[in-house]
Amino acid sequence: VWKWLADRAGLDMVQRNSGLPDDFPEDGPFSVRMSGIDKTASDDDIEKYFEERDVKVKSVEQFDVPRHTARIDFHDKASLEIALQLSGHSLLRRKVKVELWTDDPDAAAAMGAKPLKPYTGPLPEEGPYKVIVRGLDKSVTQRDLGYFFWDRDCECEGVMYPLKNERHAGTVEFKDQESLRKALGLNSAVFKGREITVSIMTKEDNKPEPARRLGSSGGAPGAGGGGKGMGKSRGDDRGMGRREDRGPPSRAEFGSERPRLELKPRSKPMPGDAGYQEDSPPRASGRPDPFGGARYRTTRADADDNWRR
Repeated sequence: VWKWLADRAGLDMVQRNSGLPDDFPEDGPFSVRMSGIDKTASDDDIEKYFEERDVKVKSVEQFDVPRHTARIDFHDKASLEIALQLSGHSLLRRKVKVELWTDDPDAAAAMGAKPLKPYTGPLPEEGPYKVIVRGLDKSVTQRDLGYFFWDRDCECEGVMYPLKNERHAGTVEFKDQESLRKALGLNSAVFKGREITVSIMTKEDNKPEPARRLGSSGGAPGAGGGGKGMGKSRGDDRGMGRREDRGPPSRAEFGSERPRLELKPRSKPMPGDAGYQEDSPPRASGRPDPFGGARYRTTRADADDNWRR
Protein backbone atom coordinates (compact mmCIF):
# COMPACT_ATOMS: atom_id res chain seq x y z
CA VAL A 1 0.00 0.00 0.00
CA TRP A 2 2.73 2.47 0.96
CA LYS A 3 4.66 1.68 -2.22
CA TRP A 4 1.53 2.27 -4.31
CA LEU A 5 0.91 5.62 -2.58
CA ALA A 6 4.54 6.64 -3.11
CA ASP A 7 4.30 5.76 -6.82
CA ARG A 8 1.08 7.74 -7.21
CA ALA A 9 2.67 10.76 -5.55
CA GLY A 10 5.89 10.44 -7.53
CA LEU A 11 7.96 10.11 -4.35
CA ASP A 12 10.47 7.62 -3.09
CA MET A 13 9.12 5.22 -0.53
CA VAL A 14 10.26 6.01 3.01
CA GLN A 15 12.46 3.28 4.40
CA ARG A 16 11.90 2.38 8.04
CA ASN A 17 15.06 2.49 10.13
CA SER A 18 16.07 -0.84 11.59
CA GLY A 19 16.31 -1.24 15.34
CA LEU A 20 19.02 -3.86 14.91
CA PRO A 21 22.77 -3.19 14.77
CA ASP A 22 24.52 -3.42 11.42
CA ASP A 23 26.47 -6.52 12.45
CA PHE A 24 23.42 -8.42 13.70
CA PRO A 25 23.78 -12.10 12.66
CA GLU A 26 21.27 -13.38 10.12
CA ASP A 27 20.75 -16.60 12.08
CA GLY A 28 19.78 -14.85 15.33
CA PRO A 29 19.07 -15.25 18.15
CA PHE A 30 15.82 -13.38 17.46
CA SER A 31 15.16 -12.46 21.08
CA VAL A 32 14.10 -9.44 23.09
CA ARG A 33 14.26 -8.59 26.76
CA MET A 34 11.06 -7.30 28.36
CA SER A 35 11.21 -5.47 31.72
CA GLY A 36 8.67 -3.78 33.95
CA ILE A 37 6.22 -6.68 33.66
CA ASP A 38 3.18 -6.70 35.93
CA LYS A 39 3.61 -9.19 38.78
CA THR A 40 0.35 -10.94 37.86
CA ALA A 41 1.26 -11.41 34.17
CA SER A 42 1.57 -14.98 32.93
CA ASP A 43 3.46 -16.33 29.91
CA ASP A 44 0.17 -16.37 28.01
CA ASP A 45 -0.36 -12.66 28.76
CA ILE A 46 3.09 -11.83 27.37
CA GLU A 47 2.49 -13.95 24.27
CA LYS A 48 -0.86 -12.26 23.73
CA TYR A 49 0.82 -8.83 24.02
CA PHE A 50 2.80 -9.52 20.84
CA GLU A 51 0.33 -11.66 18.92
CA GLU A 52 -2.37 -8.98 19.20
CA ARG A 53 0.04 -6.87 17.13
CA ASP A 54 0.62 -9.63 14.55
CA VAL A 55 3.95 -10.84 15.93
CA LYS A 56 4.19 -14.61 16.34
CA VAL A 57 6.02 -15.68 19.52
CA LYS A 58 8.23 -18.76 19.65
CA SER A 59 8.84 -18.97 23.44
CA VAL A 60 8.57 -16.96 26.67
CA GLU A 61 10.82 -17.31 29.74
CA GLN A 62 10.20 -15.22 32.84
CA PHE A 63 12.95 -14.78 35.45
CA ASP A 64 12.94 -14.75 39.23
CA VAL A 65 16.11 -12.62 39.26
CA PRO A 66 15.60 -9.92 38.31
CA ARG A 67 11.87 -10.00 38.89
CA HIS A 68 9.37 -8.58 36.37
CA THR A 69 11.71 -9.51 33.49
CA ALA A 70 11.41 -12.02 30.65
CA ARG A 71 13.11 -13.26 27.49
CA ILE A 72 10.89 -13.63 24.41
CA ASP A 73 12.09 -15.50 21.30
CA PHE A 74 10.66 -15.06 17.79
CA HIS A 75 10.83 -17.12 14.61
CA ASP A 76 12.58 -14.68 12.28
CA LYS A 77 14.30 -11.35 11.91
CA ALA A 78 11.20 -9.57 10.58
CA SER A 79 9.22 -10.44 13.71
CA LEU A 80 12.09 -9.25 15.87
CA GLU A 81 12.13 -5.89 14.06
CA ILE A 82 8.42 -5.35 14.76
CA ALA A 83 8.71 -6.51 18.39
CA LEU A 84 11.37 -3.89 19.12
CA GLN A 85 8.90 -1.18 18.11
CA LEU A 86 6.36 -2.32 20.73
CA SER A 87 8.19 -0.85 23.72
CA GLY A 88 6.20 1.49 25.95
CA HIS A 89 2.78 -0.16 25.56
CA SER A 90 0.72 -1.41 28.52
CA LEU A 91 0.72 -5.05 29.57
CA LEU A 92 -2.08 -5.43 32.11
CA ARG A 93 -1.50 -2.58 34.58
CA ARG A 94 2.06 -1.53 33.68
CA LYS A 95 3.95 -0.18 30.70
CA VAL A 96 6.74 -2.49 29.62
CA LYS A 97 10.10 -1.90 28.02
CA VAL A 98 11.18 -4.05 25.07
CA GLU A 99 14.82 -4.08 23.97
CA LEU A 100 17.17 -6.34 22.05
CA TRP A 101 18.45 -9.30 24.04
CA THR A 102 22.21 -9.23 24.59
CA ASP A 103 24.24 -12.11 25.98
CA ASP A 104 27.10 -11.27 28.34
CA PRO A 105 29.33 -14.33 28.76
CA ASP A 106 31.44 -12.55 31.41
CA ALA A 107 28.49 -11.62 33.60
CA ALA A 108 28.34 -13.37 36.96
CA ALA A 109 24.77 -12.24 37.59
CA ALA A 110 21.58 -14.10 36.84
CA MET A 111 20.67 -14.93 33.26
CA GLY A 112 17.98 -12.26 33.09
CA ALA A 113 20.27 -9.47 34.27
CA LYS A 114 21.07 -6.73 31.79
CA PRO A 115 24.80 -6.21 31.08
CA LEU A 116 26.08 -3.04 32.77
CA LYS A 117 27.91 -0.35 30.85
CA PRO A 118 30.13 2.48 32.18
CA TYR A 119 28.44 5.87 32.25
CA THR A 120 29.79 8.24 29.59
CA GLY A 121 27.25 11.07 29.73
CA PRO A 122 27.55 14.59 31.18
CA LEU A 123 28.18 15.16 34.87
CA PRO A 124 27.68 18.24 37.08
CA GLU A 125 30.87 20.24 37.63
CA GLU A 126 29.92 21.10 41.22
CA GLY A 127 28.06 19.34 44.00
CA PRO A 128 25.82 18.18 45.34
CA TYR A 129 26.46 14.95 43.43
CA LYS A 130 23.11 13.24 43.85
CA VAL A 131 21.33 10.36 42.15
CA ILE A 132 17.80 9.06 42.50
CA VAL A 133 17.35 5.30 42.64
CA ARG A 134 14.01 3.80 41.57
CA GLY A 135 12.54 0.32 41.46
CA LEU A 136 13.77 -0.67 44.93
CA ASP A 137 12.34 -3.73 46.64
CA LYS A 138 10.02 -3.09 49.58
CA SER A 139 12.41 -4.93 51.93
CA VAL A 140 15.27 -2.45 51.29
CA THR A 141 16.36 -0.28 54.22
CA GLN A 142 18.32 2.96 54.31
CA ARG A 143 21.50 1.10 55.31
CA ASP A 144 21.03 -1.46 52.51
CA LEU A 145 20.85 1.30 49.92
CA GLY A 146 23.95 3.05 51.24
CA TYR A 147 26.05 -0.11 51.37
CA PHE A 148 24.95 -1.13 47.86
CA PHE A 149 26.97 1.79 46.51
CA TRP A 150 29.68 1.77 49.20
CA ASP A 151 30.58 -1.85 48.40
CA ARG A 152 31.08 -0.81 44.77
CA ASP A 153 33.68 1.90 45.49
CA CYS A 154 31.20 4.80 45.55
CA GLU A 155 31.86 7.09 48.53
CA CYS A 156 28.47 8.06 49.95
CA GLU A 157 27.83 11.14 52.04
CA GLY A 158 24.10 10.84 52.61
CA VAL A 159 21.15 8.54 51.92
CA MET A 160 17.48 9.48 52.01
CA TYR A 161 15.05 6.56 51.93
CA PRO A 162 12.13 6.21 51.60
CA LEU A 163 11.08 9.37 49.80
CA LYS A 164 7.98 11.16 50.96
CA ASN A 165 6.40 11.63 47.54
CA GLU A 166 7.56 8.54 45.61
CA ARG A 167 7.35 4.86 46.45
CA HIS A 168 10.25 2.40 46.06
CA ALA A 169 12.72 5.25 45.49
CA GLY A 170 15.56 6.93 47.36
CA THR A 171 18.32 9.49 46.86
CA VAL A 172 22.05 9.09 47.48
CA GLU A 173 24.62 11.89 47.66
CA PHE A 174 28.26 11.14 46.82
CA LYS A 175 31.53 12.73 47.85
CA ASP A 176 32.91 13.52 44.41
CA GLN A 177 32.30 13.37 40.68
CA GLU A 178 34.11 10.05 40.23
CA SER A 179 31.87 8.31 42.76
CA LEU A 180 28.87 9.76 40.92
CA ARG A 181 30.17 8.37 37.62
CA LYS A 182 30.60 4.88 39.10
CA ALA A 183 27.12 5.01 40.61
CA LEU A 184 25.52 5.92 37.29
CA GLY A 185 27.26 2.93 35.76
CA LEU A 186 25.12 0.75 38.05
CA ASN A 187 21.96 1.68 36.19
CA SER A 188 19.90 -1.49 35.49
CA ALA A 189 21.82 -3.44 38.14
CA VAL A 190 20.00 -6.12 40.13
CA PHE A 191 19.54 -5.27 43.82
CA LYS A 192 17.61 -7.62 46.11
CA GLY A 193 16.04 -9.40 43.18
CA ARG A 194 14.84 -6.30 41.33
CA GLU A 195 16.32 -4.27 38.51
CA ILE A 196 16.89 -0.69 39.64
CA THR A 197 17.37 2.55 37.72
CA VAL A 198 20.01 5.09 38.74
CA SER A 199 19.89 8.59 37.27
CA ILE A 200 21.13 12.08 38.12
CA MET A 201 18.66 13.86 40.37
CA THR A 202 16.90 16.88 38.89
CA LYS A 203 14.68 19.58 40.34
CA GLU A 204 11.58 17.71 39.21
CA ASP A 205 12.48 14.56 41.14
CA ASN A 206 10.70 14.04 44.48
CA LYS A 207 8.71 17.21 43.87
CA PRO A 208 6.28 17.77 46.78
CA GLU A 209 2.60 17.19 46.16
CA PRO A 210 0.25 20.21 46.12
CA ALA A 211 -1.30 21.01 49.48
CA ARG A 212 -4.73 19.51 50.07
CA ARG A 213 -7.65 21.62 51.17
CA LEU A 214 -9.40 20.96 54.45
CA GLY A 215 -12.01 18.25 54.13
CA SER A 216 -10.38 16.58 51.12
CA SER A 217 -9.61 12.89 51.09
CA GLY A 218 -6.30 11.63 52.36
CA GLY A 219 -6.44 12.89 55.95
CA ALA A 220 -5.92 16.23 57.59
CA PRO A 221 -3.17 18.51 56.28
CA GLY A 222 0.03 18.23 58.24
CA ALA A 223 -0.63 14.73 59.52
CA GLY A 224 2.53 12.70 60.07
CA GLY A 225 3.63 10.17 57.45
CA GLY A 226 4.20 6.52 58.03
CA GLY A 227 7.49 6.06 56.17
CA LYS A 228 10.66 4.62 57.66
CA GLY A 229 12.82 7.13 59.42
CA MET A 230 10.19 9.86 59.27
CA GLY A 231 9.37 12.15 62.17
CA LYS A 232 6.59 11.71 64.67
CA SER A 233 3.03 12.40 63.76
CA ARG A 234 1.12 15.34 65.15
CA GLY A 235 -0.71 13.00 67.49
CA ASP A 236 2.61 11.81 69.00
CA ASP A 237 3.72 15.39 69.70
CA ARG A 238 0.57 15.97 71.72
CA GLY A 239 1.09 12.84 73.77
CA MET A 240 -1.92 11.02 72.36
CA GLY A 241 0.05 8.17 70.79
CA ARG A 242 -0.53 6.56 67.43
CA ARG A 243 -4.04 5.51 66.54
CA GLU A 244 -3.11 1.91 65.86
CA ASP A 245 -1.48 1.56 69.32
CA ARG A 246 -4.72 2.30 71.18
CA GLY A 247 -7.44 -0.22 71.90
CA PRO A 248 -11.08 0.31 70.94
CA PRO A 249 -12.91 2.78 73.21
CA SER A 250 -15.45 1.52 75.74
CA ARG A 251 -18.94 2.86 76.26
CA ALA A 252 -17.93 4.22 79.64
CA GLU A 253 -15.39 6.59 77.97
CA PHE A 254 -18.20 8.30 76.14
CA GLY A 255 -20.72 8.20 79.02
CA SER A 256 -23.08 6.03 76.98
CA GLU A 257 -23.08 2.91 79.14
CA ARG A 258 -26.56 1.37 78.95
CA PRO A 259 -28.31 1.64 82.37
CA ARG A 260 -29.34 -1.58 84.04
CA LEU A 261 -33.05 -2.36 84.01
CA GLU A 262 -34.37 -2.67 87.57
CA LEU A 263 -37.66 -4.61 87.72
CA LYS A 264 -40.07 -4.17 90.63
CA PRO A 265 -42.84 -6.60 91.67
CA ARG A 266 -46.25 -5.95 90.06
CA SER A 267 -48.61 -4.10 92.45
CA LYS A 268 -51.84 -4.76 90.52
CA PRO A 269 -53.38 -8.27 90.31
CA MET A 270 -53.78 -9.90 86.91
CA PRO A 271 -57.09 -11.31 85.49
CA GLY A 272 -57.91 -14.56 87.31
CA ASP A 273 -55.99 -13.53 90.44
CA ALA A 274 -57.71 -12.77 93.73
CA GLY A 275 -58.67 -9.12 94.07
CA TYR A 276 -58.72 -8.40 90.34
CA GLN A 277 -61.27 -5.77 89.27
CA GLU A 278 -62.22 -4.52 85.84
CA ASP A 279 -61.47 -0.88 85.21
CA SER A 280 -64.63 1.18 85.33
CA PRO A 281 -65.42 2.95 82.05
CA PRO A 282 -64.54 6.61 82.04
CA ARG A 283 -67.26 9.12 82.47
CA ALA A 284 -68.74 10.44 79.28
CA SER A 285 -67.71 13.92 78.31
CA GLY A 286 -68.97 16.36 75.78
CA ARG A 287 -66.11 15.60 73.38
CA PRO A 288 -66.36 12.72 70.86
CA ASP A 289 -64.33 9.58 71.62
CA PRO A 290 -61.90 8.87 68.68
CA PHE A 291 -61.57 5.20 69.80
CA GLY A 292 -65.31 4.51 69.84
CA GLY A 293 -65.30 3.37 73.44
CA ALA A 294 -62.52 0.79 72.95
CA ARG A 295 -60.17 0.43 75.90
CA TYR A 296 -56.86 -1.32 76.48
CA ARG A 297 -57.14 -4.60 78.35
CA THR A 298 -54.22 -6.19 80.17
CA THR A 299 -53.23 -9.77 79.28
CA ARG A 300 -50.87 -12.38 80.68
CA ALA A 301 -48.20 -11.22 78.26
CA ASP A 302 -47.93 -8.07 80.38
CA ALA A 303 -46.64 -10.20 83.23
CA ASP A 304 -43.59 -11.25 81.20
CA ASP A 305 -41.13 -8.36 81.20
CA ASN A 306 -38.66 -10.05 78.86
CA TRP A 307 -40.54 -8.94 75.75
CA ARG A 308 -40.05 -5.31 76.78
CA ARG A 309 -36.24 -5.52 76.62
